[in-house]
Amino acid sequence: MLKRLPSTIALSCFEAAARHLSVTQAAEELSLTQGAVSRQIRNLEAFLGCQLFRRVKQRLVLTESGTRYARDIGPLLERLAVVTRDVRRDHAQPLLVGAEPSFTTRWLLPRIEAFAASLQGVEVEFANDLHQLYITQEGFDVGILYGGGTWAGFDSRLLMHCDLVAVCTPTLRERYGLVEDHRELVRYPLLCHAPKASLMGLSSTWLWFHEVGMSDEEIAALTGQRFEHFQFVLDAALHGIGAAILPRYFVNQELAQGRLVEAASTPLSCGAYYIAVRQSRVGDSRVEALVNWLVRIAEEPLPGA
Repeated sequence: MLKRLPSTIALSCFEAAARHLSVTQAAEELSLTQGAVSRQIRNLEAFLGCQLFRRVKQRLVLTESGTRYARDIGPLLERLAVVTRDVRRDHAQPLLVGAEPSFTTRWLLPRIEAFAASLQGVEVEFANDLHQLYITQEGFDVGILYGGGTWAGFDSRLLMHCDLVAVCTPTLRERYGLVEDHRELVRYPLLCHAPKASLMGLSSTWLWFHEVGMSDEEIAALTGQRFEHFQFVLDAALHGIGAAILPRYFVNQELAQGRLVEAASTPLSCGAYYIAVRQSRVGDSRVEALVNWLVRIAEEPLPGA
């Protein structure tokens, strides 16, 4: 049922005039002319069907109805101002999206043009610190996280499964041959992904050899150069130094260009990436738009791949 209500400008003019008992001071506070404030108050009185002020010896005095109305609408206007400010603040601030640096540069940024076109008006800032993403889990509203899909304080949704591929230069594969058994990759000189100890579960090298049954001790004893970041592992592979194990999304371009080839006959399906939404942001229309876009775009091929 439609409720008839006076305008908020009329209510604001009346509330300010009732508080100051002065049309002049109300006009100054609201940055309006005295005539505009007086007109709004007259319109409100006509709407209500009663007088709210009367003049006594050039002084403005509230009537009984005016006193009661001012007392009741003051808190309502303040509450309206608070909730309006909160909504504006939430939607004025950019969404903080947490993702691994490699995922951001290789998967998100190539799609950023499509993102801007699909989610007009939604500003995004990226948080890429791995410690924040996986250890403290602070500083982001929506995370794109690798793992099992369960994180305390978050609702998660599958984005995509992760395929690890062993890659090297064509020359190196000619020398060492195509690997049929994932464990046999050790015959190559290896380029090991070695993040900090607290993040070892994110190591593509560890994930590959752990999946084929090697112990932590055996993996730690593997020979080969070690690099903390995917990009360094990739650069070393492109220089022909050894074979690297990397997520397929990270090397799609180099494989398509023929700069790298797969050293193993099959990839290794290992884990998945999930969209993790902080529970306090569940239901936010911008978050829902972002999640739906991510899920949809994950089904499409990478531009230029």
